[in-house]
Amino acid sequence: MNEESATLDHDSFEPLPWSLPKETSSIRYQTSEEFMAGYIALKRKHNIPLPWEQDKYKEDKVRLPRPIIGLNFPKSATTTMSEYFTCGGITSCHTYVEDDRIGICMMDNHLADKPPMEGCNTERTEDGVNEPVEVIFDIGLQGPPCYYASLP
Repeated sequence: MNEESATLDHDSFEPLPWSLPKETSSIRYQTSEEFMAGYIALKRKHNIPLPWEQDKYKEDKVRLPRPIIGLNFPKSATTTMSEYFTCGGITSCHTYVEDDRIGICMMDNHLADKPPMEGCNTERTEDGVNEPVEVIFDIGLQGPPCYYASLP
């Protein structure tokens, strides 16, 4: 191998037909501060109020619709997140509700043409009372029946 071939200019090669286009935007290299400065400037230019400046957020607390379902990959801190919400007083479950896995309950509902969360979003407390689950993590199944990838 000679010295000339070792210093090829990779930008001079024609892209293959299936190659992705080259990144032309500088947004990829911006810091969070640079991105937010541009975002704020653009909103101001078009007289669009920023979310934190709107009156509807000044007095009332913002509530998210429940249940919150955390879709995830394996080993992506779902147990930790479930414990975090439970610690904050929000009913949370990881993998199981009542006596069944969440994914199996949802699959059974889907196959029976029922709403996917029907009966899958309650948990029995130590006192024997059923409470609605507000945050659900890890609905997938690691083995047969494989259902996680089939969720609509």
